[in-house]
Amino acid sequence: MSLAEIEKQAAALPVEERAALASFLLHSLPEPDHDVSDEEVAERVRQVNAGEVELISFDELRRGVFADRAR
Repeated sequence: MSLAEIEKQAAALPVEERAALASFLLHSLPEPDHDVSDEEVAERVRQVNAGEVELISFDELRRGVFADRAR
């Protein structure tokens, strides 16, 4: 079964079942291999507020992630 077929079947599920499936899939992923400290988060927020970094949209992030996975 292809991913497109699975997506089509999942989209046809009632909302509650789609939510349960989404939860299952998210919890089935491995734990991240890194931690982010509160200090790092605070520094990144400071950088954003100071205009030192350029933000990207979720769509840009997603395209980048999928491009990296395709390599």
